[in-house]
Amino acid sequence: MKRTVAAAACLVMLVAGCSGASNSGGSTSCADFLAMRTDNQDATVAKLLKERNGRNSSTGEVVDTRASLVASCGPGDKKDTEIGDLG
Repeated sequence: MKRTVAAAACLVMLVAGCSGASNSGGSTSCADFLAMRTDNQDATVAKLLKERNGRNSSTGEVVDTRASLVASCGPGDKKDTEIGDLG
């Protein structure tokens, strides 16, 4: 199980490193975050969590946080809010 989680975390980081999208972590606006593909959202969330916690997060934590941020960014008045300010 730990190997699977570690492999998935490495894959997320690899995709983040290879993606052409800008990854601003917690300073990404909700509008920009919602416009990203899921893999780019995951890379952005992984960077946000590393900024907050000082360590790489598990894939499950990244997925759960992404889902929470998508729900929090949903209301139209939050488009300019930075995802780092949402929790």
